[in-house]
Amino acid sequence: MKVAQFNTFPYGGAATAAKRLHQRLRQDGVDSRFYFHRNEKGKLNDSSFQPIGFSQPKYGAFTGAVQKRIQRRRQKEVYQLYNDHIALRPAGEETFSMAQLPNLTKLDWSSIDAEIVHLHWISFFADYPSFFGSIPDHIPIVWTLHDMNAFTGGCHYSNGCTRFKYGCGSCHQITQSGRNDVSVSTFKVKQRSLKHKNIHVVAPSDWMRELAMQSRVWPTQTSFQTIRLGFDLHAFHPVSKSQARRELGIDGEAILIGFGAEDINNRRKGLQHLLPALAKLTTEHHVECVVFGSGEIEPIAGVPKIHHFGYVDSAKKQSLIYSAADIVVVPSREDNQPQIGLEAMACGTPVVAFNAGGIPEYVRDGVTGLIARLGDESDLAERISWLINDQQVRMVMGERARLMMEREFELGQQSQKYLSVYDGIVTSRQFSKSA
Repeated sequence: MKVAQFNTFPYGGAATAAKRLHQRLRQDGVDSRFYFHRNEKGKLNDSSFQPIGFSQPKYGAFTGAVQKRIQRRRQKEVYQLYNDHIALRPAGEETFSMAQLPNLTKLDWSSIDAEIVHLHWISFFADYPSFFGSIPDHIPIVWTLHDMNAFTGGCHYSNGCTRFKYGCGSCHQITQSGRNDVSVSTFKVKQRSLKHKNIHVVAPSDWMRELAMQSRVWPTQTSFQTIRLGFDLHAFHPVSKSQARRELGIDGEAILIGFGAEDINNRRKGLQHLLPALAKLTTEHHVECVVFGSGEIEPIAGVPKIHHFGYVDSAKKQSLIYSAADIVVVPSREDNQPQIGLEAMACGTPVVAFNAGGIPEYVRDGVTGLIARLGDESDLAERISWLINDQQVRMVMGERARLMMEREFELGQQSQKYLSVYDGIVTSRQFSKSA
């Protein structure tokens, strides 16, 4: 079975999850190829990872002149929408991406020739009209949702907005919002581009699946299901706290609070809630923090000492950080199934989190961690303090968290579930042809 996987970048959270699946599928006998934007360099010593570029169509003299004018007009419209609605958005806002790009991204399908296309995070990579127009309508598309962008008018997380159910408009995440703003045009472009496609949506969380099902962007026959993320539990595993702290260069017997994100200054990830909560801890224990992710921390009064390791993309070092921590906090205001918490649990560390998105599906309150009221910094501080002050509860929750990961989030289980999806799609196509 030939499967073409697409993700914009060869690095980052979505790419990490996609690459794990891709590599395990190859182990399980699938001829999987992983395509990403050719301008993005990744340290990938594996020929199954292929940077891909898009050549622009060639025309005769007269046709070419007409097409060039059409393309220039199209580019002008795209740039105008960007400048009017997106360019001046404040720093720290969640990503917002349009369905149309300045340049066409038409695939050379003859060079890909896959039985199934598997999409992951394709923002800033796929110009919807040309990209989907170059995929034959009979080719099934499996689409793993790493955020909400596939079914909205441009936002990657809606911050509680439900306008994606009806076609968007009056978007609160852009400048010059209005009834016919860029969110409306983006939504319509997505609808038109996907109209005749055979799409099978897979969400890592029930929360994301239920949101996706409410959007009008999908073709009528689109299927939806949940498949949890998969993790290599040999790569993410418990390390003794003394060894982990020694290797990280952290001295002493402090209680360590962990926090991580690809970009710690992304407000959706909640560092602005965690720092005030840490200043409100009620404990006699000496507390310090261990943080990783790009961005800068602006400490506030009363916050414990912070060990900031910057951006970390090594599973080995991440495992050391998770294992060194006594508690990992995931204070996201909205999230799908953030890997930080799951990786921490794989290392036997309990998680405290807000009641947001798909997080409570694995941070099971009182079992694998604790859930605080969304945005309530005092409640978050109380939950963290409780675990700080009860070593036995921390140990039991950590053990349960690791067991949950082994039972429900092992990479091989995820691969087998996707194989079942692929097999079901291929069998259905063969039956349709014979009928």
